[in-house]
Amino acid sequence: GSSSPSVWFEGAGAMLRSGGKSYLTGHGLLVRNVQILGRGSDALGSFNLTQVDYYVTVNNATMLARVRSYDEGFVVFEQVFPDGVATNASVDDRDDLVSSFPTFALPQASDADESRGFLAFAGPMLGSEYQIGPWKAAAKSLPTGIEGSGPVVLFTNNGESDENSAAVVLSPLTSFMSANQAVQSNGLGFGLMGSVTNIPKGYSFSMILCPSTHIHGAMRRWGDLLLKYHSNEDKRAQSRTDFTVNYLAYSTDNGAFYYYLTEKGKTYQQTIIDVKDYAETEKIPYRHWLMDSWWYYKGIGNGVKNWTAMPSIFPDGIDTIYNNTQWPIVAHNRFWSSNTDYARQNGGEFNFCVEPQNKLAVPLEQRFWDYLLGDAKKWGLHTYEQDWLYNEFRGLNCILESATLGRQWLLQMATAAEKNDLTVQYCMSWPRHMLQSVEFKSVTQARASDDYHPGNDQWRVGVTSIFAEAIGVVPTKDNFWSNSKEFGKYGTDKEPYPRLQAAVSTLSSGPVAPSDAIGDSDAELIMRSVRADGLILRPDRPAQMIEASIKTSALLSNVGQGNGGLGDIWVAHSVVSGLPYVQVIAAESANYNLTMKEMFIAGAFSDVPEGLEEFVVVETSDPTTVAFLPSSGSITLPETTKGTFKLWNFAPIIPNTEWALLGEVETKWVGVSNGRFSSVQATTGELSAVAKGLPTEEVYAFAIKSGMNSPTANKCTIPESGSVKMTWTFAGSIETSCEPV
Repeated sequence: GSSSPSVWFEGAGAMLRSGGKSYLTGHGLLVRNVQILGRGSDALGSFNLTQVDYYVTVNNATMLARVRSYDEGFVVFEQVFPDGVATNASVDDRDDLVSSFPTFALPQASDADESRGFLAFAGPMLGSEYQIGPWKAAAKSLPTGIEGSGPVVLFTNNGESDENSAAVVLSPLTSFMSANQAVQSNGLGFGLMGSVTNIPKGYSFSMILCPSTHIHGAMRRWGDLLLKYHSNEDKRAQSRTDFTVNYLAYSTDNGAFYYYLTEKGKTYQQTIIDVKDYAETEKIPYRHWLMDSWWYYKGIGNGVKNWTAMPSIFPDGIDTIYNNTQWPIVAHNRFWSSNTDYARQNGGEFNFCVEPQNKLAVPLEQRFWDYLLGDAKKWGLHTYEQDWLYNEFRGLNCILESATLGRQWLLQMATAAEKNDLTVQYCMSWPRHMLQSVEFKSVTQARASDDYHPGNDQWRVGVTSIFAEAIGVVPTKDNFWSNSKEFGKYGTDKEPYPRLQAAVSTLSSGPVAPSDAIGDSDAELIMRSVRADGLILRPDRPAQMIEASIKTSALLSNVGQGNGGLGDIWVAHSVVSGLPYVQVIAAESANYNLTMKEMFIAGAFSDVPEGLEEFVVVETSDPTTVAFLPSSGSITLPETTKGTFKLWNFAPIIPNTEWALLGEVETKWVGVSNGRFSSVQATTGELSAVAKGLPTEEVYAFAIKSGMNSPTANKCTIPESGSVKMTWTFAGSIETSCEPV
């Protein structure tokens, strides 16, 4: 567009380290030749290829710098090392670079014309220490190095009209575990991390620059390209099929009541069996559970010595739990101790890199992971939770010094999971671990915020979910207490906002995992998230922060998480029978006028879907008060706190019928979900929806005809077949009926 800057990125040369010293373009990094290599094509499409052949006389080190400019408008930059390079780097320089191409000039802090903003993912848990700010602060405030090198979204932010809106994502495309971004004297560079001592012969690293019109669209297009490049295009759909992201869980993770705590005078074995009995009494349909780090043997440095259950925890063996509960297990693991029993150095059978000085170790062979996960499957493992990912990565010299070991570690783990038909959850990931997961089908889920503690603010997953959704991973919020009166595990700490916790967990589209003490669960609240069989009634896509919240944060002078802007306003989408159903949640947010277009842009759509002219909306605390909105209209969201958060369900008026299905807006967070409704159809005379569930379960759903003051309820009981057709018929007034399918 005319008001967008015409040049977004200006090249600032390249850099290569050889023999312990770094050489920049014009300062020892020489150009052998430049070639326009013409047309080519790969998994991403057709492109024009240019190559610059750089070299340093020291060790005659060579780097081929390639630019692939694709017909579809995105660009890939590649560094190739035909002969390898002895960089003589040091682990002290792990946040720096041993190679850089491209390098982009950064704006000056005083640049008055600079109106762009940035969102950069950084830090643990799907980049939850992300930073938002003005691009002119990037030289000082952009996250970099091993902790901060993740996707960066750059966007127009000058109050420009929507037509001129633009956004670009920058990130690695390959070699994720050894990639860094760093601010150097000549600008922002992308390449291999500064601790890599030897770049192997034939090694290459690529990064991608992916443009679109909006932040969400750019992130999603970028994710599509990464998944396509790594032959994993169906990953988003595949991750959603994982049992442990679809069904209600009981958790013993940090923040849970039974985290390193059992019932008085009882073992963990008896406590978990008692949790199951209590849940059955309360009709809470837990279908699996998360077993945190309290069950296995620890060694030097508190790492894993042996990943098997201690008899003091499960006196009759770990399989007793599965046999008694029939709950598949999400089992936690941490970093490997330097005295782990599995390593040859300690009398074990497997090759490990062991570093006693760092009290850590890492497995080096596929055989180990095949053994570990194959054995665990026998006692009920379904999802292997690899926690402490960044500690293992940053704590081992053998990983930091290698261009390939970081990837090999995660590849072997993921491969063993896939062989055993298990899934993997990442926890304490840095962005590099999450980027690396695009290569793996088995990594289906990842923690999207810090550990839960009753009363803390780790429910804020509206930004990390944008990253998760783009790369085909389901975000998980972690556990929560469902009752505001419960205390005793963490002194007098209580959970003041259990409704917010439950709503956010559901809208995350990931695991919903209460962690109450026996006797303290609010069963009615928990059931708002699920069917009677424990299937989570969730949106298709996680709730994601709206663009305006991110952009107002970027206008603030201080770089950070931007809670001084509009606050947490998120949107979640589903498509049921080809029709879009939307939830909007606002918590600790400012008054805001949200247009229907902006509501759809915050996800997989580029606009309000064609052919839809009107929507009906209800708020969850008052589900019989409706408002009708044209697709060109907007809704005024009031100011909210955590205690007064609001959740709206939007349903389209089905074209040419005047009907809308609001669904279960009174009893569930998500009115219309694919978990409940398998089809929605209407004519001018009637609306019908097929509801699925557990036989004898009651489904309480609402529908409305355009122009009516309030919706009409229909209550049907699920028959033996598991499906019932719910019908609303209009002939002067509305009649309802139920018919087994």
